This record gives sequence, C-alpha cells and structure tokens, in this order.
Amino acid sequence: MSEKNNHIEESISISFIVDSIKDWISFIFSKRKIIIRGTIIIMILIISYNYIKSPVHYARTTFVLDNDTSSGSMGDLSSLASLAGINASSFIDASSLFQIDNIQELYRSSSMLKNTLLSSAKINDKEILIIERFAKAEKLINKWRKLGINLEDFKNKKLSRLQDSLIKESIKLIKKEYLLVDKPSRKTTILEIGFNHKDELLAKSFNENLVSIVNKFYFDTKTLKTGANLEILKKQSDSVKNVLNESILVLAEKDQNIPNLNALDKVSMVPYQKAMIDVQANSAIYGEIVKQLELAKVTHRNNMPLIQIIDKPILPLENSRWKLVKTFFLSFIIGVSSIILGLSFKRIINYEQN
Repeated sequence: MSEKNNHIEESISISFIVDSIKDWISFIFSKRKIIIRGTIIIMILIISYNYIKSPVHYARTTFVLDNDTSSGSMGDLSSLASLAGINASSFIDASSLFQIDNIQELYRSSSMLKNTLLSSAKINDKEILIIERFAKAEKLINKWRKLGINLEDFKNKKLSRLQDSLIKESIKLIKKEYLLVDKPSRKTTILEIGFNHKDELLAKSFNENLVSIVNKFYFDTKTLKTGANLEILKKQSDSVKNVLNESILVLAEKDQNIPNLNALDKVSMVPYQKAMIDVQANSAIYGEIVKQLELAKVTHRNNMPLIQIIDKPILPLENSRWKLVKTFFLSFIIGVSSIILGLSFKRIINYEQN
C-alpha cells in the first residue's frame, strides 16, 4: 500500500513540475514582444558602450633567455683549458645572480621603470620623453603645474626632490595598473613583458623602451667581469709583446757585436747568452699570456646571454574592444537572459503576493 502511495506522489510531483514548466513557457511566449524590445534595447546599449568606451591596448614583448653556460659551452671551455694546461675553474662564474626569477624582478624594479619614464621615444614623428606622454594620458599635467613642475623640467639630468617624488608616484601606478611581467611556462625560459594602457602609442613605446633598457643592463652586467678581465689581458699581451720585440732586437745587436766568434773566448759570449735568456723568458711569458687571452675570449663569449626576441608590439595593438560578431552574439545572450530572468522574478513575486 505504501509503495502505491509513493508511486502516486511521484507521479503527482512529476506532473506538477511538467505543468509548471509548460505554464512558464506559455508565460514567456506571451511576453515575447517585451522580450524582443528589451533585448534590442540592451543590445544597442552594449554595442554602443563597446565602441564608445576607449579600449585598453595590450603591448606585449616575448623573448627567450638562454643563460646556460654549464653544458656544451663549458665543455668546450674545459677542453681548451686542458690543452693549454690551465685550470678553467678560475674563469668560470657560477654565480646565479641573474637567473630567470631575478630578471623578472629587474623588470619590476623602480630604477628600470624610472629610466624608462625618462627615456625618449619617437611618437607621431616627434621625439618626446615617455613621462611626458604618460602625464598627458593620465591627465596629470595640470596637477603637476600646480605643484610648480612642468614637463620640460624632466629633461634636466639633475631632478629635484619633488620631481623624484612624482616619478615614484607614477611608478607605483604603473606597477599596480599597467605593467605585466610574466613567465608563461615554468618549464621554459621565455619571458613576457607587457604594458596595458588606453593610449596605444604610449603602451607600445613604454614596452619597447623598458625591454631595451633592462636587457642592455642585464647584458652589460652579466659580461662586466669577463669583459674587464679580457681588456686587462689584452693590455698585458701588448705590453709583453713589445718587451719581447725589444729583447729580440737586443739579441740581434749582441750577435752583431761578435763578428768573429772564438769558441775559447767564453766571456765575450755572456752578453749574447743573457740576451738569449731574455728572449726565451719573454717568449714563454708571452705564450702563456696568449693562452690566457684566448681562454678569456672563450669565457667572455660563453658568458654573453642570448636574448632572442620572439614577438614584439606591432601597430595596431590588440585591445579590449570586442569584435562586432562577438559583441552582437554576447549582447543578444545577455539581453535575452536578462529580460527573461527579470520577467520570471517579477512573476514569482506577484504569485507569492497573491
């Protein structure tokens, strides 16, 4: 008996749900004119807003960084060192100062962003400072003028305390709103540097200048020690070579001063033998320095990081504005859904009140 009652209750519940759905569909169908009109209005509003509002432009630069000197290049260096009879470990910089995570922080550093703001770029065939374009885009000119700062003042190499303060505020805003420093995959050494802004030309110029400044700083710093060592060895090599040339000339003069050499006259041979020893010693020193120099050249080349640009910002930049087809489709879905939900909610309220 209980099973029969349960079956009846289930049938009544299903029938109630089906009837409710049919009743709701009939209600929606009866309001089709309102739904159509409301959808059209919402679509017009969304499409207008999409094309009236200034879009955010995305400037992106991606590059691969190859900083691995521990595999093939190190093997070549060790082989050369072995042939030269030199310990290569004294030339190898195993420092991890500029690993990929450190470079990401370098792009976020205030000093690099400050240098970028104070760098110049050609915008609309006119050479201006990035900070000038940034101030205009952010509508900061009047505010700064009230503080006694004009945009032309930033062209001076020596900045005032107030100018530094304004630059710091600009950097904070850039870090918070516009700057993107990302590593798309943990398994690769590809970095993505981005700058998002409503000013398309500012976004492109800032991105390009920032990448150029940071990559140059990284390259120069990474090769600073090996470059300095290479220059010292070049100077030593030139100096020793000059000494060797002079000692060879002295040896030739000593040889000329003994035209008829007597094998029993040992004393007359002393100046010549001393000159010969000087030549041999200088030759050995020069040969060793040349080995060190060649090894330093290899070390310097291997220490140069490979920074290969993959993609760079090209006008017109991608932006946040929806395409027409996408805008039409999404606005239609939003419009229909909003009107139907609104009518359904209103119907439920009226039903509960009655």
